Amino acid sequence: MPALSTNRVLANARTRWVSVRTKTLLRFGGLTTALLLTVTSPLAARAELFNSSLERLPVAERVALRSGKVVVTGDRGRYVAKVLVKASPDVVWSVLTDYTNLSKFLPNVVSSRLIEAQGNRKVVEQVDVRQVFLVSRRSRFRTENIETAKKRIDFRLLEGDVKTLQGYWQIDPVATHPGAPVTQVLLTQDITAEPGTGTPKGLFYNLFRSGLNESLTAISQEIGRRTLQATAHHAQPQTSPTSSF
Repeated sequence: MPALSTNRVLANARTRWVSVRTKTLLRFGGLTTALLLTVTSPLAARAELFNSSLERLPVAERVALRSGKVVVTGDRGRYVAKVLVKASPDVVWSVLTDYTNLSKFLPNVVSSRLIEAQGNRKVVEQVDVRQVFLVSRRSRFRTENIETAKKRIDFRLLEGDVKTLQGYWQIDPVATHPGAPVTQVLLTQDITAEPGTGTPKGLFYNLFRSGLNESLTAISQEIGRRTLQATAHHAQPQTSPTSSF
């Protein structure tokens, strides 16, 4: 009997010890989990920038974009054009929305003007001139542009010399590696276009696709120029006013 009582006491003590240890581990485990969540939340936000639309692209496209090339995919009037630029979203936005000066940096654009502006809705008229088999072809069109500040511009044809023209511009901030600040922007143009009456579709599609490459290249160069200009401006030393004494 004494031996049985002793065993029962030891068993009860062991059970209580296991219970206390389990509660302690759970308590500290919960605290550890909470601390990990608190610490990793900012990293998760940075990781979201790194795991952006750029990282979801095919490897060949990522390699081409990181080498500074314009990537154009699609055919028969439905295209997606992309370029990766070293700039802030602010600079990229300033170029895309410089509607009255498009002719200064876009190839084949001879004039552009802002017809109407109501809040985030802009109506723009653009005139292009292009050489086709030694013949100059002039085209005019008006588009409605709906702006989502520094993120996206949705556009559609209101009137012009083509049957269909619609799509959007997308601005995606990109970090070079996890945890790094944003230093690049992936600029994407998704566009659908159909020729007007009398224009051979095959010819139109080929010219339009090559035109996208030229336009994205020109926009990238203008973004680079404005970025350098802004950097030089900020780098200028601030002179203090001279004393009158």
